[in-house]
Amino acid sequence: MGQEGVKELNDFLHNLKINFSPNLILLFGSRARNEYLKESDYDFIIVSEKFEGVHFLKRIEQVLLFWTINQDVDILPYTPEEFEKKKHEIGIVKEALKHGVVVASKS
Repeated sequence: MGQEGVKELNDFLHNLKINFSPNLILLFGSRARNEYLKESDYDFIIVSEKFEGVHFLKRIEQVLLFWTINQDVDILPYTPEEFEKKKHEIGIVKEALKHGVVVASKS
C-alpha cells in the first residue's frame, strides 16, 4: 500500500472513531496476518454501542460511507452485547480475535 493508501486507511479509521465511538476496531484476515496480495480485501470487526437498534445491513451501509480505498472491504459491525456472545462461539469472530490486529480500542 502506498502513502495515499495509508492516508485513506487512517482517514477511514479516524471517521469511524468520530462517527461510531467504537469500543473496538479489529483488522483480521490476510492483511492482519501480513499474507495479503495487492488485490486482497480488508476485513474489519467494528464494535459500537451506536449500532444498537440498527439493522445489521444498515450498519454496514453506514460504515461503508467512509470507505474510500479502491479495494474491497468486509465489515462485521456488532453491538457490544452481540460481540460478547459471538466471541465465545465457533466462527469468524473467535478466529479474528486469535489472529487479528486491534487497530483501535477504548481500553
